[in-house]
Amino acid sequence: MGILSEAFKQHPVENKYISPIDFNSIKNVPESHAWVDTSDSKNPNNNNNIIKQELLLTSSIPLIDLNDPNIIDKIYNACKNWGFLQIINHGVSNEIVEKLETQVMKLFNLPYEEKMKVLRSPESAAGYGSPRISPFFPKKMWAEGFTILANSLFHHAKLLWPQNDDDDFRGFCDVMEEYQAQMKALSDKLLALILKSLNIPESEMTWINDDPKNLSTALQLNSYPKCPNPASTMGLAQHTDSFLFTILHQSGSVSGLQVYKDGPEWVSVDPIPGALVVNSGDLLHIISNGRFPSVVHRAIVNNEVHRISVAYFYGPPLGFRVSPYVGYPNCDGPKYKGFTIQEYVGIKSKLLESALSSIRIN
Repeated sequence: MGILSEAFKQHPVENKYISPIDFNSIKNVPESHAWVDTSDSKNPNNNNNIIKQELLLTSSIPLIDLNDPNIIDKIYNACKNWGFLQIINHGVSNEIVEKLETQVMKLFNLPYEEKMKVLRSPESAAGYGSPRISPFFPKKMWAEGFTILANSLFHHAKLLWPQNDDDDFRGFCDVMEEYQAQMKALSDKLLALILKSLNIPESEMTWINDDPKNLSTALQLNSYPKCPNPASTMGLAQHTDSFLFTILHQSGSVSGLQVYKDGPEWVSVDPIPGALVVNSGDLLHIISNGRFPSVVHRAIVNNEVHRISVAYFYGPPLGFRVSPYVGYPNCDGPKYKGFTIQEYVGIKSKLLESALSSIRIN
């Protein structure tokens, strides 16, 4: 299953938080998934800004051309002020993106019983299931996912499409492998630009030329089915990402991703044809010594379109020791303790939103 899976194995999730419901068989939102009691007009949480969609602002997330001659400054400003950006001219082919969407929909359109054949075990982060952050919230989310870690791809694909469906098996695996290869190449390029924007020498990142198999990477396929009452549910609850950064493909034209921004609060990240969303994670926040925020974000659902997205998570090997870089002008010293990636996976698995504050140096 790969090295990253070993870290998650040490932090199992209870069975009751793993299994999604059969969304196709649901006509009304069950109590288990009702985040707001919309029938009670006196409920102080009714139609508040956690769920209310009509008050959300149109996206102001920076759009950056990777061929821009001022790319370093633009990346620095976007990461510093937003922690989120959308990129174009990124080198990921339209052909592979179209194939990716086809394969993702093929997976999530399988009958519920078929998808449950690859349900994650409590000790694993790979396979089919509900969002792994589910135990931290009192209600379940209107989402299902499929996580790929290293060679888990072939094991699970063979269970979904056995020998008599070899074309389906091979088609799915080939597309996922090619997309991950293009994501890895893009991530390497983005990392070089980000480090340069922070004036961090690549020599500080001793793992950069390490074996790619040792990196902490994962491909997350997300499905947000149509919901009979989207105002009462949550697709993916608010959280920050753990690793250096995430590259997200949003399918179609329907918005779902939202970013928390002080002042305007929740801001919608509207899909732009051909663009990919990039957001900084906890590890980049730490390495930058707090200069680049790891921004809280979430996903909402709708009653018209089955929305999908694909996230690629990128980080150093589990044994790499992360610490803030303090060699920049006017630095007052490190703001966070040092630790290995594996140690931080454990901290995040236990504390989620309090993980960063728990390692901050007062």
